[in-house]
Amino acid sequence: MRELPAPRSPHPEPYLQPVTVLVATPNEMVKTGLSTMLHALPTVGRVLSEPPHRAAIRTRADSVDVVILPSAEHADEPLRELALECSTSGAKVLFVLTSTDQEDLAEATTLPADGFLLQNELTTEKLDDALQKVSNGDLAMPETMTRQLLSRVRKTGRSNGTRPVLLTPREHQALTLLAEGLSNKQIARKLGVSEHGAKRHVANVLAKLNSPNRTLAVAIALKEGLIEQPI
Repeated sequence: MRELPAPRSPHPEPYLQPVTVLVATPNEMVKTGLSTMLHALPTVGRVLSEPPHRAAIRTRADSVDVVILPSAEHADEPLRELALECSTSGAKVLFVLTSTDQEDLAEATTLPADGFLLQNELTTEKLDDALQKVSNGDLAMPETMTRQLLSRVRKTGRSNGTRPVLLTPREHQALTLLAEGLSNKQIARKLGVSEHGAKRHVANVLAKLNSPNRTLAVAIALKEGLIEQPI
């Protein structure tokens, strides 16, 4: 394992505490690129690297804030179990994607992930944005992935689309705010509830819409007329 100090540089929205990131990918080029970008972020305190094997990562997952795992397309069961173990230990999980095929991206959303990074579009700024989102409890999803999944939803709809969706007034409010792009913290302020309460409302909405994430939930809601298109 290799650890290097992160350089300091100004940042407009600093984290309360520097995060520790574990890069777990077998591709040396990807690992080097990610490590270089992570070290350029003053909000990243430590960058660790391990091969993507359960035995190696299990001993580290409970002491890091974010784990970056290799390509999520066609993920096998061991990779899914590894991601779940990392999540259970309290770490946020980011998957690196190499394909923008709609079916591959749809498969990726079934993983226990907190966000995704698109390898061929990744920049230091986008990496920083993803880290901030997962640290705040929000889903990190590249715009390309969002567009592809929205397109797929518009074509196919939900697998259980014949069943009506019954939302409580609070859940409907939360869904409307989701469509406006608000985070859980912002939704909590708008609704006058705790952040935990906002997370519960959002989780209920996702479950009732049978959606793995916020973006698809909004797309489904728009498609089925549950909410109006935000202005």
